[in-house]
Amino acid sequence: MSMLLSFVNPLEFLLRYTVIAGVIVAIIGTAMCMLAKHITLAKRKTDILNKHDRIYVTILSLGIGFILIGMILIALPIEATFYVVG
Repeated sequence: MSMLLSFVNPLEFLLRYTVIAGVIVAIIGTAMCMLAKHITLAKRKTDILNKHDRIYVTILSLGIGFILIGMILIALPIEATFYVVG
């Protein structure tokens, strides 16, 4: 059976600390992506946003990175067993 699906019920899956941490990190990444435009406009003190602005692209990239890390944490099993061949 897959390690990802090795939980007894959905509540047990949602209460794993890797799932909780992954959801929190993904929410932070989503918020960063949604607020990137407003943060850039506040920093630059202008009304026009250039889509190639370095701050805008950096905040979006960090947000997408946080979302990716959150999804990896959600899929990470607690019971990971690493076997040594030797």
